[in-house]
Amino acid sequence: MRVLWIDQDISLVNALKSGFSPELEIHHLTELTPEGIERMDWGSIHLLLMELQGPRGCQLGMVASIRSKKIDLPVLILTGHANKEDCILALNSGVNGLLEKPATVRQIEEKISALMKLEGELPLNHERKAVFSNGKWIDLTSTEYRILESLKSARRRLTRAELQASVWPGSNISENNLDTHLTNLKKKIPELNQYLNVKRGLGYFLTLRKS
Repeated sequence: MRVLWIDQDISLVNALKSGFSPELEIHHLTELTPEGIERMDWGSIHLLLMELQGPRGCQLGMVASIRSKKIDLPVLILTGHANKEDCILALNSGVNGLLEKPATVRQIEEKISALMKLEGELPLNHERKAVFSNGKWIDLTSTEYRILESLKSARRRLTRAELQASVWPGSNISENNLDTHLTNLKKKIPELNQYLNVKRGLGYFLTLRKS
């Protein structure tokens, strides 16, 4: 899971970064400018971890701009400048959680895990062909990955024919083939039993929780 960490305290980032689980891929910036927001590939970022204060003052103003790029991106504040007013302002700005410094690696990881579970986003790692669920990466077969990717990206109900065409373009497959892969997916990702809505004759709709 890719985490973008924005904090000008390089010594703190370096002290904590090595302690994080290998499942968390930390990308650190001391500052994120408006130009940087426009250039960033937000589709590859799964969570934003940021300090309230940056080189130019309070950084909460950037949350709205970032959310215009990825509306459901979880945002976690890790700050040494928190007070009651800041907490209220952060929540009103669309922040999902807040931790005060000093915080341990375990506290940060637990908060990240809780936020990702709450969001129900099921982040995907295209290179690895894996999905992040219940605090860990789960490796999928190429076909399982294409099925989940198709269901996530559709944002609507897909008929069986549409889903099969997305996963196996230009190929004729047996009806049981898709059912077998979906059964295996549900075994690997128990959440799908709750969030994958299947209606006979209508198709498949993946309903993920949003904050």
